[in-house]
Amino acid sequence: MQIDDEAIILKKKKYGESSLLITFFSYHHGINIGLVKGVLKKDFGTYEIGNKVYIKSSFRLVEQLWNCRFELIKNNSVNYFNNQSKLSTLLTICSIIELSLPKDNPQIKIYNKTINLIENLLSRDWVKKYIYWELFLLSELGYGLDLEKCVVSGKKENLIYVSPKSGKAVSKTEGEKYKNKLFNLPKFLINKNVKPTNDSLKQAISLTGFFIDKFLKKYNKELPFYRKNILT
Repeated sequence: MQIDDEAIILKKKKYGESSLLITFFSYHHGINIGLVKGVLKKDFGTYEIGNKVYIKSSFRLVEQLWNCRFELIKNNSVNYFNNQSKLSTLLTICSIIELSLPKDNPQIKIYNKTINLIENLLSRDWVKKYIYWELFLLSELGYGLDLEKCVVSGKKENLIYVSPKSGKAVSKTEGEKYKNKLFNLPKFLINKNVKPTNDSLKQAISLTGFFIDKFLKKYNKELPFYRKNILT
């Protein structure tokens, strides 16, 4: 069977003397692992994590390891080598995708959003865009947060907390007694006209990270350690 597709490189591992095992997230086929034989030293840059590549592969049976050839479409990793926060974010994106999604299951919407995020790490508000991506991913995984109304009263005013149990918003009045057990709800998450502060970005990344970690723990996995370096 022959497959032509585009993909994001999620992980690489040396295999034998001159081969690589590449975990990739492709547009039409989702996450798979491919074997690249006879990799020359000068071509190693093609296989950096986060790069967008064109992939040609062949295999006889679906459960077999894919034999692959990759051509570089866009070298995303090179843009972030000198920026520790952005490099950590790129590695985190690829790791979370690899940890969260099932193998060989097309996820075109997630693929497109992820490509867009990786390319937007060069923008000024890249941290905010990353947080919105995590919210989107949680929604696609079935763990979406409900931040539109208070889980207790149903009111839409004065929403300032989030319940760690339900992932739903809580109003100031209803949450006052339990505020030490609740997450703060940054205003920019419910009003895109609000410009986030450093403190509100930290609150938001703690919030989304808690629920992604909660999802991963169901499968005995944990958040990638790079994620703690995003806001350094």
